[in-house]
Amino acid sequence: MKSLQKKLLDESGQVMVLAVLCLTVLLGFVAFAVDVGILLRQKRVEQTAADSAALAGAAEISYGDVTAGAQNDAAQNGVPSSAVSVHNPPISGPNSGNSAYVEVDISENQPTFFMNLFHLSSLAVGARAVATNVPSTNCVYTLGLTGTDILQTENPGGSGNLTISNCSILDDSSDPTAALKRTGSGSISAKSIGIVGNYSQTGSGSISPNPTTGITAVLNPLSLTAPSYVASSCSAAFSNSGGSSVTIPGPSTPGGIICYDGISNTGSGTITFPAGTYVINGNFSNSGSAGLSGTGVTFYLPPGSNSLSINGSGTINLSAPTTGMYSGILFYQDPDDIMTMSITGSSSRTFNGIFYAPNAELDLTGSTGATFDTDLVVGSLKISGSVNISDYAPLAGVSPLSNSTMVE
Repeated sequence: MKSLQKKLLDESGQVMVLAVLCLTVLLGFVAFAVDVGILLRQKRVEQTAADSAALAGAAEISYGDVTAGAQNDAAQNGVPSSAVSVHNPPISGPNSGNSAYVEVDISENQPTFFMNLFHLSSLAVGARAVATNVPSTNCVYTLGLTGTDILQTENPGGSGNLTISNCSILDDSSDPTAALKRTGSGSISAKSIGIVGNYSQTGSGSISPNPTTGITAVLNPLSLTAPSYVASSCSAAFSNSGGSSVTIPGPSTPGGIICYDGISNTGSGTITFPAGTYVINGNFSNSGSAGLSGTGVTFYLPPGSNSLSINGSGTINLSAPTTGMYSGILFYQDPDDIMTMSITGSSSRTFNGIFYAPNAELDLTGSTGATFDTDLVVGSLKISGSVNISDYAPLAGVSPLSNSTMVE
């Protein structure tokens, strides 16, 4: 009995027992911290992917590829499409039901390590983001990498002025002396001017504000897909002359596509274009006092020696569609077509829509009273006369040149 009592009263080894118990608890906390750290890292990765995917989806709102755009972007960040839910409009939050917004939800099961000891082999990690589009602050892009991208000259009737008071000019030319060249008494005025290379000016005119030089070249801000057509099935060239005004046969379905082997309008009559996309597989010319009219129209010039020349003094009233694949696009010259586009604006001329000719020159001649609610994405720009340009975005609500931005 004394021996048993002695053993029961023996306190040796208690520290070891307490140490083992404390160490078990401590290791549990360490394991918990490690797994939580891994889960938080995964949360950050998924949030980054959700933000990027929402921006990519919002950029596709005008083109109808919202889900594909968001999921493809998420895949580039390592998130499979099966884990990505895209909603346009959002199904939750303050922007629920608004088709101008894109909601992206990402949910994946993240394996745990030490938590397996507590029968927690994985935990769901999720992220959510919402994006929309806001008007771009830039409305003139000249994408030529060399030479003079912007040439402002005088015309015989007086000074050549380019005024873009509410948006900015970006010039990709790296020419060290004359990426932008101003001559004579004309002036260039914009919200801001950025040039990859440098600029020159002669004469009594001015450039305001002073351009920022040495910027990084911008990418083409538009990604357009050419309309589908069969060249051999195009209608014969349409010609109108004399004083007759006519309505050209338009697409078989409203807003559809029709192809012509050229359009020519001379004399004093007006050609009216029903809404739709017109593939001009040839030259498109308007001269004299002839006029053009059309609402919801896009004119596409395919690759080849196809030129656009809208000159003379006739009344012009053309506006781009505000929905669909070519929302906001008035003139679309294929990147493989490098023929110069020539446009004359007068007091009776209104152009509402974007001029897109990324590898061609646009010669723009204006006079007081011409209305240009337009953005320009061209290879180079030659200005003569007085041209006042207003950004297309306020007119359309959302321009294809809008920037995507996060809101949630």
